[in-house]
Amino acid sequence: MTIGLLTPNALPAPSRIAGFDKELRMKEALDDIYEKSSKKFSTGSQMVPDAIRMKLNSAALAESNNVTVTMMMELGGMGIYDPNTAIGRENRVETKTLKVYHNIVRKVVTTPGYGNEARDAKPYSLYQKFVDQLAKWNKQHHGLSIRQALHEQFGESLVHGRTLANAQRNWSPNIFVAGHDRRVMQVPYNTNRAAYTTDIVNRIQTSGGGSLAPLVTQTLNMPNLTNAQILCIKNRIEPLSLPVPGGKGWVLTMSEIQAGYFGDPTWSARNLGSLFLGKASLSEEAMSWPGVMGIFKKFLLVEDLLQPTYIVSGSSEPWGMTAGYMLPGTDDDRERDRAETRDTATILGKAAVIDWQADPLRFINQDDDYGMVDGRGTYKLEGIAMPIYNQENPALGTHEQYSSAQLILGLPQYV
Repeated sequence: MTIGLLTPNALPAPSRIAGFDKELRMKEALDDIYEKSSKKFSTGSQMVPDAIRMKLNSAALAESNNVTVTMMMELGGMGIYDPNTAIGRENRVETKTLKVYHNIVRKVVTTPGYGNEARDAKPYSLYQKFVDQLAKWNKQHHGLSIRQALHEQFGESLVHGRTLANAQRNWSPNIFVAGHDRRVMQVPYNTNRAAYTTDIVNRIQTSGGGSLAPLVTQTLNMPNLTNAQILCIKNRIEPLSLPVPGGKGWVLTMSEIQAGYFGDPTWSARNLGSLFLGKASLSEEAMSWPGVMGIFKKFLLVEDLLQPTYIVSGSSEPWGMTAGYMLPGTDDDRERDRAETRDTATILGKAAVIDWQADPLRFINQDDDYGMVDGRGTYKLEGIAMPIYNQENPALGTHEQYSSAQLILGLPQYV
């Protein structure tokens, strides 16, 4: 039966509620280990805190444009024995330094201050919700910058403008490639990023038998985890106080793809054996770590839904490689469906990342047309970086990085 009512006319455009459907559907910012394990750096004692994130935010640094952190090198060599005299055989104090910078981070939005647009949207509080997203965006951007520093030495704010010359990105000095035996698992560091990239990709390719196709031998299995632990000791990665055997160890973060293996007790029993402690066997202290998956030897294993990837490009030397990140909002540029993309696991020791909030986050605003356009935003001065110490005139092999490492993994299908 046909209803005989006529279709109503649409309201003229000026009469309609604007329906400003711009509410951002950002993923909820996660509470993660970088929030849990963070402590302030003491400018007086120059002591590195027993935490993953070392915060530089004391009043003494408030007016500084950069900060120099000094590290005293350990005494080495043998002693002086009879019948030798000590005069002329003294050890000189050797130091290496790290300079930390900060730069501006702003995020701004515009909303109507008054008038038709403001009145039409008022019933839905859409503009107010849009403004409320600023806090969430800043938390996500902060997490992104921490991961960028752990993988490419500098967070986002430092690779722009006045600090760019002092923040040339490169990969971590401690790169381990899964699938190799311990002797060739680590790629020698090169301060030339292009050359270092080619060396890394060549090592990835040889771990796959000459192919970039992922293999199960490149996952977080017992040989790769055991070899990574040995290399952490060899490279003197400073352990944290953790609820692991012996009370000292490292946090290892992995993607949810790698974590899928650990969630399967059959896989864990077959590939890690009795040395793996699953969540059901963990202490209350261990369970307090966000995303914890278990313990293997000296590693506290943690799932990180934002774990970056390395995206390989090219068909031969010189290879290209970029880091893929989960960006603020819902933008995921990790390209994890490509066979050439490599997953990562981050090994975290003491002071793995330096976080300098020189000017804390605050709201800013800019009105236009007598307040009819209302600009709202946030501002802070931020510097996030990997602590790499060096001598005044750097040379090959003079760098010191004792705080973190990256384990490069394959992304195979579940096996």
